[in-house]
Amino acid sequence: MYILVINSGSATLKFKIFNTESLCETIWGIVERINLKGSFLVIENKTGKSKFNYSKGIKNHAEALKIVLSKLADSNIKLSAIKAIGHRVVHGGEEFTRPTLITKNVLKKLEKYNQLAPLHNPVNIMGIKACLKALPGIKNIAVFDTAYYRTIPDYAFIYPLPLKFYTKHKIRRYGFHGISHQYVAGEAAKKLKRPLNKLKIISCHLGSGASVTATKFGKAIDTSMGFTPLEGLMMSTRTGDLDPAIPLYLIKTLKFNPEKVDEILNKKSGFLGLTGTMDMREVLALAGYKVAGFRQDTRHKRQETRARLALNIFVYRVQKYIGAYAAAMGGVNVLVFTGGIGERSEIVRKLILKDLKFLGKFKTLVIPANEELMIAREISRKL
Repeated sequence: MYILVINSGSATLKFKIFNTESLCETIWGIVERINLKGSFLVIENKTGKSKFNYSKGIKNHAEALKIVLSKLADSNIKLSAIKAIGHRVVHGGEEFTRPTLITKNVLKKLEKYNQLAPLHNPVNIMGIKACLKALPGIKNIAVFDTAYYRTIPDYAFIYPLPLKFYTKHKIRRYGFHGISHQYVAGEAAKKLKRPLNKLKIISCHLGSGASVTATKFGKAIDTSMGFTPLEGLMMSTRTGDLDPAIPLYLIKTLKFNPEKVDEILNKKSGFLGLTGTMDMREVLALAGYKVAGFRQDTRHKRQETRARLALNIFVYRVQKYIGAYAAAMGGVNVLVFTGGIGERSEIVRKLILKDLKFLGKFKTLVIPANEELMIAREISRKL
């Protein structure tokens, strides 16, 4: 019997099949560049890897899931042997802080968080609905990114607005990427052979979305993302931190409507807005760095200047959060890099670490993200 874990990101869909008894991975893979040209699927098991290219692109996550299920069937995974499907859901608010069985009522409640995580919750829910339709009768269980941050103290999660905006409307810092940060914090303790409740950990999940979390003695105490995943670090298409008066200026002075402003902040900014590309490999290549397996044939001076600027902004903001969280915890024992950029780009890691010697001695670890295993662990407790 198997647990299927679906992890829908803003431009990716990861999937893994776990044995229900051992939680060993049987087959796994990822669909990348969803809603972009040159989409591809990589599917892998212990005996090998296969890659399937879709030059015209895979238009959405529902189509991606359909392709994944077809490939699983081709790999002799009986879909009838799937006992449960676990889903990463980015935003669960204060209402959902534990793994939750999906019902029509739960799904309806989750949809109200779409506006707070517009790049993620809709695709998370799309994946759930596609599974409910394709594999009816199988339990679908949601595991929430926001749940890890239930331990953040009120002085860190309450914004200094009139208090009624929190008490009545629940406007607060929620935090995201919690499943990833929880997983790497636990793995860091294992690697160092030290109790998690004795460590001060700063984890940097750097990918298309990016965030930094402070975990002190086994509990999250602060994180860079806030009410929505827009706050914090600069990301592939998101602004991260900015003066809150800027959206007001765009609306009142430049006469943009709220929908246009939302699109700019979430989908047109970050690396894409500054350089014209949201791919960190291409940004590094444009900035003049050699990127293994990635060739940039043409580079104009203007492109190089913009790419270097974007890279400097990204690195600077990561460094600021690391410094702030070291101060908040009274030091740091271990700095963890994870996520697509954090794991794969030694260049970015070196740039971030370059000016952090003032923090004193700390361990630096690169831990591959495995949100799916963390989800499978949570699901197995429900079976």
